[in-house]
Amino acid sequence: MNPLIAPALAAVLTFGGVAMAQQTGPRQSTPLSAQASDPVAIGWMQGQPPVPDKTIRPGDPDFFTFPRLRWTVCHFSQMMPVVAVDRGPDAVAALPEALDPAMADVTFTPLGGDEEMTWDAAFDANYSDGVIVLHHGQVVYERYGGCLGPDGLHGAMSVTKSLTGLMAEALIAEGRLDETAPVASIIPELKGSAFGDATVRQVLEMTTALDYSEDYADPEADVWAYSAAGSAFPKAPEYTGPRSTFEALQGIGKAGDHGDAFGYKTPNADVAGWLVARVTGQSLADHLAQTVWSKLGQRREGYYTVDAVGTPFAGGGFNASLRDLARYGQMILDGGRAGDEQILPEAAVAHLRQGGDPAKFAKAGYDLPGWSYQGLWWITHDDHGSFAARGVHGQTIWIDPTADMVIARFASHPVAANAASDPTSLPAFRAVADYLIAHDDQPLLGAEWVVEDIDGGGVVDNSHASLQFLPDRRLAGSGTCNRILGSYEAQGAQLALKPAGTTMMACPEALMAQERRLLDALPRVDGYRIDETGALLLTTGDRVVIVARR
Repeated sequence: MNPLIAPALAAVLTFGGVAMAQQTGPRQSTPLSAQASDPVAIGWMQGQPPVPDKTIRPGDPDFFTFPRLRWTVCHFSQMMPVVAVDRGPDAVAALPEALDPAMADVTFTPLGGDEEMTWDAAFDANYSDGVIVLHHGQVVYERYGGCLGPDGLHGAMSVTKSLTGLMAEALIAEGRLDETAPVASIIPELKGSAFGDATVRQVLEMTTALDYSEDYADPEADVWAYSAAGSAFPKAPEYTGPRSTFEALQGIGKAGDHGDAFGYKTPNADVAGWLVARVTGQSLADHLAQTVWSKLGQRREGYYTVDAVGTPFAGGGFNASLRDLARYGQMILDGGRAGDEQILPEAAVAHLRQGGDPAKFAKAGYDLPGWSYQGLWWITHDDHGSFAARGVHGQTIWIDPTADMVIARFASHPVAANAASDPTSLPAFRAVADYLIAHDDQPLLGAEWVVEDIDGGGVVDNSHASLQFLPDRRLAGSGTCNRILGSYEAQGAQLALKPAGTTMMACPEALMAQERRLLDALPRVDGYRIDETGALLLTTGDRVVIVARR
């Protein structure tokens, strides 16, 4: 491979979010600090026109090498073709603020370290460009740096995969996409590829057996041909390979048995995007806009980078503002709802949270014990039920249901692989969650509580009864078959629930009976507590009548 071309192709794939071990192209043995590599401090692309040695151009072999990448991550629309994701005509949804200055001083010990670090210090340690923390849907922390400001757009890298995965999970929950179907039965063009006899579910859990290497140290690795196909840059006259992502996917062969082991490979996400497009008859950008982005009250439109035939890059091409990414994460924390509207099926989010098979995940060799992968999301299986969307160079949506917390982060870490930032990220996320729980004076507020037991009689398997305590003392939730509307009064450990009514849908008798038991129990509640496991216990006197959990 031409050594001048390889770095540019690496940039395209790095931007896409491939979890490569090291940045391709020129690099320093000791990277500049966050302060020294700040794109404003260096002067990238400043001036009209910018001075020659501070200019970054599309197609330059080093346009995404560090420290240039610290400017590029906010300006991909200047580097390659893009397609918009419409925010819709609605007014911007407010993100209420309850900023807590003490959060900056929350401490944690980095993995493998022995000295404490503060949450604020981690911002620069991870070369963060923006971090926002939502608690009970309120902004409690927000900080920007590098190339990013409150209204700026930033590449989400492989966080894009998780957006793609949730769109596919929603289609499965709606009965429009069969998770057991062979991919070729939906996309006949992939019949001769490794994906032909893989199931939709195997694609979404990345347990497909692909004869495909993403070893960036190997100039002959398959990733280079794949990146060349997906690049919108003009091809050389002698180029004879595939000229689009769709063509490249058709040429990936099979090696091994599907369903045996997790293997993080970007082509799976691009197949998932093709599945969404084929089932809906819409491009990925249009479908995301129609089903989600235009319904969240977003401040900015998003955009995808595209290949030479205009296909949105499902594996890593999405760009958004930080607050808009946080609104998206809050919608997921709220079970697919935004305000009073159910945007995505609750079942789709619930399936993500269940996770995949940790034993299959472990075969990939990541230093993430007990984790799994499902719906193109990373599931921790920790005692908080945390799960995440993750992209190279530090992009993150971290959702902690127990703490009712969403963290969204954009970053431009000099090392692409998450292993470089995890030691100062994973324990930091947990420390912030623990801090918010310990200092929470409104623990009922926020994400829904899913009912696990009613009057000691349990609940029907795979049913969904829930309660949600909203601002202004509003009570909502699901009785099992119908939505609950009402109000509540809370003072200290005392609690009074006042269900005003429900919708009037019928369902099987066992589920209707469960709903009647729940509606009968609610008015009897006079108190609550949250136990050491994070379960919400609703009580009548000394007796627990309802057990629920986030």
